[in-house]
Amino acid sequence: MQILKLKDGVDVESLRKYGFKTGKEWAAQGERCFLPEVGMSYQYEWFYVFAMDEEEPEKIAYTSDEFSIPRMQLYVRDRHVCCSCSVEGTYHIDDDDMEPLFTVLFDMITDGILEKAEV
Repeated sequence: MQILKLKDGVDVESLRKYGFKTGKEWAAQGERCFLPEVGMSYQYEWFYVFAMDEEEPEKIAYTSDEFSIPRMQLYVRDRHVCCSCSVEGTYHIDDDDMEPLFTVLFDMITDGILEKAEV
């Protein structure tokens, strides 16, 4: 299987240019998907960028008010770029959620910091 990964020599801190923050930073902002009671602290060092809430653009968009599951996210773990989508109450993620994250991927590819890798 092929995936995208950060090229050798690219500092993970450069992801901040594209809006990525560590899980620990998202937790410090009070984002519920990283709060200690949710049990995601093992992901604190990974870098994330999320689809953001339409009504509160500084907040992550969640599948519902009931669950602490982000609707869509890109994250970098062990230099590998991963994508996760979650839906609830609908059959798909709509383009409004995906467009900002596709833009981030496009910019990273255009800037030449990603490459294909075998897993």
